Amino acid sequence: MMQKVRAWLDAVLDRAERHPRIAPVLQLADENIVLGVVAGGVLFLLIGLIGGAANRGFAGLLVGGICGALFGAAAGGFAGHLLPSRDGETSVDIDVAEHPEGYVSGEAISGYLVINSKRNSRINGGSVYLTCRAMFVHEGSNEADGSQAELVRSTKTLHMQELPIVPSGLLRRNMPVRYPFRLVLPDDPVPTHHGYGCAVRWTLSARVDGTAQPLGQAHTEMLVRSSVATGAGMHAERVTTSSVAGELALALQHTTFSEGETIRGRVIVSPSEDFAATEIRAMLLRVENHPLGNDTIVYINGWNADTGRYRGESQPGGQGTTYVWLEDEADLGTDVRFSLGEKRLYDFAFDVPQQWRPTFATDDGTVTWRVVAALSRANGQDMRVHQGITVHTAAPRVARVMASSTEEEEVG
Repeated sequence: MMQKVRAWLDAVLDRAERHPRIAPVLQLADENIVLGVVAGGVLFLLIGLIGGAANRGFAGLLVGGICGALFGAAAGGFAGHLLPSRDGETSVDIDVAEHPEGYVSGEAISGYLVINSKRNSRINGGSVYLTCRAMFVHEGSNEADGSQAELVRSTKTLHMQELPIVPSGLLRRNMPVRYPFRLVLPDDPVPTHHGYGCAVRWTLSARVDGTAQPLGQAHTEMLVRSSVATGAGMHAERVTTSSVAGELALALQHTTFSEGETIRGRVIVSPSEDFAATEIRAMLLRVENHPLGNDTIVYINGWNADTGRYRGESQPGGQGTTYVWLEDEADLGTDVRFSLGEKRLYDFAFDVPQQWRPTFATDDGTVTWRVVAALSRANGQDMRVHQGITVHTAAPRVARVMASSTEEEEVG
């Protein structure tokens, strides 16, 4: 019934707005108020006419009708002022120029807030927000049977910036308005990270408020790149570990990489006695750590980003909760026999995935990357060495190649 009444009032209002003398008056007020005045005036006009005629005859009819119409118009207008706008009457959009490579520290995000309404509506203002929220996952208390630890998820706001740009006033029907905005990213922001244990999202949002409730909202995710200082991590690195059997070394030409680049390195085995290795491997690992938890390390075999489910093995160790992801690996040899004084070199290469998972560090969680070399022996006296690297999401640099075998030998 109310929908039919509202539809009838909408039709009357649409017809009235076509009248050149009435339209300017209607454009000065919220249509809820206008509809309230019309509905209330007509309803109480009828009540006043009937009540006045019954008590005072013709004179009462006139007085009752006038008083009823005035009271009804006032009451209806007040009720219309309090009545919230119908869903879908006002649209709010954020118009930002395409920036597929994302934004970096200190860069400005510019665009327009676009508001359009199907009805004349009174607005109390509006703002654009730039927000960074991080979600962290850690293992909580174990289940009663000890089979699986409970996962605890927490969300923290790392950055919030509000820019009020929409003034109070009347929003006229079918007349879109555009408000320009400009928000600047902070220095050294935590970058976007699409991980599991640690996830970071930057969101550009807007809200326009009416007299009683928000008229409309809009949200869009912004990609914020991580970056490093020019020349950082560009020198060669070599790390070693030793045992009675000999020395295992891992050599990298540099330790800073952009997503999409290729990591090139070398594993060097320098035996000090004859021995046999069952396997030699190089691995690229991404490690997500939350300082809270039961001091466990979860080795992930695979996960579904849509459902949040993963396959993995949890072991005691580390600090807090640590998720270890095997991003890539290279089998360098199996069942290899080494002789005293016979140095062997094994080259490998890994492509860093382009998945917005850069290195970052906060008080609530960190993401690090490392390259690991491992040599396994049948007697269990394994050798392992690793080198931490920095992965960022700036524009990829030109791929580097080893210049000569002489240079390679110097790095090794």
